[in-house]
Amino acid sequence: MRFLFINYEYPPIGGGSATACKQLARALAKRGHRIVVLTTGIGSLTGTAEEEGLTVHRVRAIRKSAHQSGILEMLSYVLVASWEAVRLVKSYKIDSMLAFFSVPGGIVARWIHLRTGIPYVISLRGGDVPGTEPHLAFFYRLLQPVRNEIFKHASAITAPSEGLKTLSEKTDRFPVQVIPNGVDLDLFRPDPARPSQVPCLLSVGRLHAQKNVSYLLRLVSLIRPKTAVTARIIGDGPERARLEELTRTLGIADSVQFEGWLSREAVREAYQSATLLIHVSTYEGMSNVILEALASGLPVAASRIPENSELIQPGINGLLLDSASDPAQGLEPVREIMIDQAKWTTLSRGARESVESRFSWSKTAEQYEQLLAAARMTNGRCADDK
Repeated sequence: MRFLFINYEYPPIGGGSATACKQLARALAKRGHRIVVLTTGIGSLTGTAEEEGLTVHRVRAIRKSAHQSGILEMLSYVLVASWEAVRLVKSYKIDSMLAFFSVPGGIVARWIHLRTGIPYVISLRGGDVPGTEPHLAFFYRLLQPVRNEIFKHASAITAPSEGLKTLSEKTDRFPVQVIPNGVDLDLFRPDPARPSQVPCLLSVGRLHAQKNVSYLLRLVSLIRPKTAVTARIIGDGPERARLEELTRTLGIADSVQFEGWLSREAVREAYQSATLLIHVSTYEGMSNVILEALASGLPVAASRIPENSELIQPGINGLLLDSASDPAQGLEPVREIMIDQAKWTTLSRGARESVESRFSWSKTAEQYEQLLAAARMTNGRCADDK
């Protein structure tokens, strides 16, 4: 079959949802499907290219930064992508579409559906669900009629976690099916020859307020007087300058390394050599970073939000932090894992085991394959719409 993926972010643009889009597209391509991705270009990275067995079409919309996008930039993507999409679905004889994010991706999908009748599935990712970002409450209310129209005509709506499903069904009142993200279990794996070193706390992801990386820095400043510790921060984004200044203010600049974006292989090595992943985000759809860390045998200390609680089992593969604003509460639990080798080994083993049987991109692709095929066969709207 031939599927069109609609996502305003796709690597190297965007964060976790962009990565999930790419991994799912690759997994479906391996199952014999033709995948065309309609996304945003940036700088000279525009036009159509074959990338890893996928056709990626990058439209020339407004996009200033690879790490974040504003409302006007999303609107520009909707306008340009909607124009291009009608041509693409005809050229590639698309059977059905998968739109990442109800807005903006769902708007493009609904427009194509109106013009061509091609069915679509919506994949909720987190920031597109009311309640995840309070400062966007007015924007959500303004777009509610549009979102209702998108959901009403979708063949299905998915979310990567039970927490996001619950929030969406509470606010939007359309049924949502959970299809979790996967993880590349061959790429992300433990290193049996893990070197002995000073304990290292790791952060991976966009340096955005949602990721709450300042928690890690304040935690390091509390741990350092008691135990030797270093921190690695992999990723980039609008918070970087503020976070670098915070390390100087806290007097820990010599213990913290900002590394920017690294290759997936380099990120794997970071997981394999670190002591603990600190992931105290304020909300998630489902964290790819947590899945990758666990697959690599790295225990995780995560904020106690519903989406993280579905992945982290305290005492089995990591710990959940009750306060995302007070690192003093997490000080001793984190420090205990750092200094107790037997406990760390138990958590590391449990980390890998907790994802091996539950999460893989092939399983995720199989579930989306069924939804997209059913959408093509029925060409119907979301059941039980209200």
